[in-house]
Amino acid sequence: MKSISVLLPTYNCDCVALVTELQRQCVAEGIDFEIIVADDASPVKAYIKQNECIERLEGVRYIRRTKNVGRSAIRNFLISQGSKEWLLFIDGDLALDKRDFIKSYLEAEGEVIVGGITITDDDEEWGRNLRYRYEKRYEQSHNAALRQRKATQNFRTTNFLAHRDVMAKCPFDESFTEYGYEDVLLGKSFARQRVRLSHTDNPILLASFEPNDEFLDKTEESLRTLSKFKRELEGYSNLLNVVQKIRRYHCIRLLNLFYSLFNKSIKQRLKSNKPSVFLFNTYKLMYFVHYDSQKL
Repeated sequence: MKSISVLLPTYNCDCVALVTELQRQCVAEGIDFEIIVADDASPVKAYIKQNECIERLEGVRYIRRTKNVGRSAIRNFLISQGSKEWLLFIDGDLALDKRDFIKSYLEAEGEVIVGGITITDDDEEWGRNLRYRYEKRYEQSHNAALRQRKATQNFRTTNFLAHRDVMAKCPFDESFTEYGYEDVLLGKSFARQRVRLSHTDNPILLASFEPNDEFLDKTEESLRTLSKFKRELEGYSNLLNVVQKIRRYHCIRLLNLFYSLFNKSIKQRLKSNKPSVFLFNTYKLMYFVHYDSQKL
């Protein structure tokens, strides 16, 4: 039976319910486990105070960091703290409604196993939220069969189990200090190391979503990251593939013109109560081309 270190990075989120259910399932399975939660210097101290109660649970450690180190470095830190043979990574801002979540991972095979995500059906509460609409639009692509077709390209760090030896060979790249794409590069690293990667339907639940303006800010930050590391991410980004085609047809200037004319009005629509996924995808393309062009 696998021994598991469950590793949760947190930042400005309440992880009590998630950790409580993970701990309950680990105890129920009778496995050798530990759950380590590392807060990456959340500026909202109320979340840290709220999460402190998880320390009362058997097998749970809660580490409060005083300096924010970013998504890659905090995960490498968690790896250094874990002591078990298998490492289960779960983002701390997610939810768990699958009663056999841990059992499913215990039975899965592969050096890296990716469980995927599912999106809440609470349209009444979240129907006007941009990220909710975006995630629901592409939820079908989260099933394991589709993800397995391009296994390493579809790798995401949201919810995956990896053998310790694999992560020793393929640590997170800590040069990724801003938001986005550190998981995409890790998937490419797995491919280079010929890691046996399996996708399975063992999802974690995405049940809450940041406001539209915050989601747009994070999206723009991730696009700047993509621009910075575009050479390293070549072949692993659909957006980069689209931009390459646009360059072949000499349409970069036209997209830059569209951005200068329409970016403000599109952003206003995306921040509204009626955001459009089509406009969001269009905005991402225009923003990336505009930002990347400024660097040339």
